[in-house]
Amino acid sequence: NGVAVAPDGSVYVAGTSNNRIQKFTSEGVFVSQWGTEGQDDGQFFRPRGVAVALDGSVYVADEGNHRIQKFTSEGVFVSKWGTYGSGDGEFDYPSGVAVASDGSVYVADTNNYRIQRFAPGP
Repeated sequence: NGVAVAPDGSVYVAGTSNNRIQKFTSEGVFVSQWGTEGQDDGQFFRPRGVAVALDGSVYVADEGNHRIQKFTSEGVFVSKWGTYGSGDGEFDYPSGVAVASDGSVYVADTNNYRIQRFAPGP
C-alpha cells in the first residue's frame, strides 16, 4: 500500500487489495474514500502508489491497469494517462508515483525497470 501526505496534512492511502483510495486527517480520522475495481475513469485494479502535488491534486499509480490517474483532493477524477507497453508513456505495472515541487510527475515503471518523468499538466 502507498501512503502520501498532502501539504494540508491530509493522509492518503492506496488500498491495493480493495481497489480504493482512503483519505484521513493528520490525526488519523477517516474523511472519505473513492474507487472500485474496474477499468473506467476513477476505478482501479491494484492501485499501489499515491502522491499529492502542492496544489492538492492526487496521483495514483493504477498498477493493474498500467496507468496513472489524477484526482482532486476530494477524489473527483481529473485525467489519466498510460497504457500497457514499453514505449514512452507506456507502463508495465507502475508501482510508485511522486510529484516534484515544479509539478513534474515521476513514475516507477516496475516491469520496464525504469523511472519515467512527465511534465506538469492536466
